[in-house]
Formats: sequence, C-alpha cells, structure tokens
Amino acid sequence: MKGRLRHYLPFIGVPNVVLVLGIAVLCLGTILLSGGRPAALPAAIAETWFVVHGVPVTVDGVTLGAIPLLPAVGVVALIAWRVRAATKDRVSILDLYAIAGLVILIPFTLSAIAWLMVADASAVFPVTPPAVYKGLFIPVFIHLMGMACGMNAKLWAALCRRVGVPVEFVGITGAMINLALRLLAAGAVVFLVLLAFGVPRIGELLDAYPTLGFSGVAGLILASVLYLPNAAVGMLAVLFGTPISIAEGSVSLFGAVVPPLPPIPLFAAIPGHVAVWAPVFLVVPAAVIIHFFIRRRLGGFDVVLFAAWAAVFGLVSGLLAGGNVGAYGWIGPSPWIFMLAAAAWVGGIAGATWLIASFTRPRVEEEEMIEGDPQGTPAPKPEPKAEPEETAESSESAEAGLQEDKG
Repeated sequence: MKGRLRHYLPFIGVPNVVLVLGIAVLCLGTILLSGGRPAALPAAIAETWFVVHGVPVTVDGVTLGAIPLLPAVGVVALIAWRVRAATKDRVSILDLYAIAGLVILIPFTLSAIAWLMVADASAVFPVTPPAVYKGLFIPVFIHLMGMACGMNAKLWAALCRRVGVPVEFVGITGAMINLALRLLAAGAVVFLVLLAFGVPRIGELLDAYPTLGFSGVAGLILASVLYLPNAAVGMLAVLFGTPISIAEGSVSLFGAVVPPLPPIPLFAAIPGHVAVWAPVFLVVPAAVIIHFFIRRRLGGFDVVLFAAWAAVFGLVSGLLAGGNVGAYGWIGPSPWIFMLAAAAWVGGIAGATWLIASFTRPRVEEEEMIEGDPQGTPAPKPEPKAEPEETAESSESAEAGLQEDKG
C-alpha cells in the first residue's frame, strides 16, 4: 500500500500544492496592492482556502454563507482531471483505495491547518473560524466530487460488479448528471436573458452606493462572475416553480416581494414585479426533461433512480448555492423545497414516459411483427454484444486487487 500511495501522491498532491500556492500569491498581491498588514497573510490564505471550497466565512461579525460556486467548480474540475490521468491505465481496488485515501486525507489536513490559522488570527483580526464540521468536511466533499467525476464509466461499472451493485446504476447516474447539466444550462441562459433586460437596473443598484469607486465596482463585477453558477441554480429553482429567498422577500414565477438588494450586478435580473404570464417559463424545464426522456426506454427501477438522484441534486445544489448573508438572512433557493421540486419534475416526467411507453410499445411491436411476417413469427433475438475489452480489463484488475487484499 505504501508503494501505491507514493505512486499516486503526485497525481493528487500536486494539484493541492498548486492550489495553495495560487491562493498564497493572490492573497499576498492583494495585501500589497491594498496596503494591508502583512501579518494578516496567514488568515487571508486560510479564509480564501475556505471560500474556494464553498465553506461559509465570518469576517468582522458578518457571516457570508452564500459562497460563490465558480471556484469550487474549478477545484472539482482540477481533481477530476488528475484522477482521470491516474486511472487511465488498469487499476485495482487497492489502487482506488489509495487514491481515495489521498483525496480525503490531503484536503482534510489542509483544512484543519486553515481552521487553526483562522482560530489563531481571531485574537488579533476580526475573523472567526467556521464550524468545525463545515470547515473540515465540505472541502473533502468537494474533492470527492472531483474524484467521482474523474473515474470513467467503465471503471465505475467494474467497481459496481465487485461490490454487488447493479451495473445499470452507473448508466442512470451518468444520464442524471447529463440531465442536470442541461437543466443548469437552461437556467443560465434564461438568467442571462433576464440580466440583459435588466441592465438599466445595474446603474440604479450602484447609485445607491456612491462611495464604491472604480475598484469597488470592479470587485462587484468580479463577484458577479464568480456567482454565475449560484445564479444558474437559483434560476433553475425558479423555473421549477419554487421561490428563492432574499432577506424577508422572495421571488418566484408567481409573484415577488423584493427588498433592498445588495449592489451586485447579478441582482439586476430580478424584476420589481412579476408579470402575470411569467408561469409560461415552466415550459423550459419541462421541454428539457421531455426532450431528454423522449427516446429513452425506461423501467420502473429507472424512474425511481432518476427521481432519487434528482432529489440529491436539488438538495446538494441548493445547500451549496444558498446561505445566510449577514443581515440579509438566507439568500437562495430552499434546499428542501428545491429537492422535492426536482424529484417531482424529473420523476413525474420519467414516470409518465414509462407509463406511455408501457401501453404503446406492445402495440407497436405487434404491428411491426404483423407487417414483417403475416404468420406473426417473432424476429430472432439479437446476439448479446461482447463486453468491451477495457471494461473486462477493469473487472479483472479489480479482482486482482481483491485477491491481493485478501493475501
């Protein structure tokens, strides 16, 4: 096992080192350009580490719980890229254990160090360390997501065979990820269209804070870019018919109570009132989901799995995209309502597709049989396709790993 850890350490360790060095350079440059105190560098590095991984931070008594998701998406992509490189050749179960151990241990250790740095700096600077469970486990979760995305489908299939999970689980999970990306893309497009129509409101938001200056406006524009994934998640929740909360107000397709908004350009996409025809936008997620399922053959087990994964997607994305922001309170979709809505939309349309196909497919097959052979002789069953060589190799590698483990 030590040999495996040494072999895979560069794949998993180097990205973390690059990430830490990049954060350090960014913080040092910011402190030097802004004339800040060099003594604040350790706390700045630690807080930035948490922000990059979506962990809520507290500065000067104000908690920022709605963290921009774009940096966390970048971390997931970075880890996935290196895991894909580490697993491109034949790997065994023990190799996966080694990779998973590094993926968990390295960010956990770095997060623990960052938490201690913030706790130590809190005696001098107005910073407060996050809750221990959030500070230690959210970064690990982000890195595990990267590992999961980096493992290809054939490797997942071999792993499922080894642990006794139906291989169909892999295909449905990959399909749900594809559907989730399509829905998020649709939400992002609708949001950008609304933002384009709301450009005049950007000036109104900035005019409410005349002391911002050029650097302040540039910082708000950068923050808007970093919050684009959050906006896509929030827009998708609205398209599902659920509200998003902003302080004491809320916005949905059926009405809006808009409180005074922060001077972030993204909020210009929120209209002052909602038109009576706004529920028409419900057709957007419906069209995306119907287009996705229209040519798929589903079973009852598939429908249940799609609904379950949709619920997980809604809950996780809602928790990551929203959070408490100082005096504004919770900003973003309600994770629990979003979870139920996602499961209802995906499960409902998938279930309807399955039921319709169950009633129509036997009739279509009977008509095809009669047209092909008047006597109704069924067509010969196609020969099963040979298992892909790479999948078989992955399975053999997994078996070899298990044998080594037993030995």
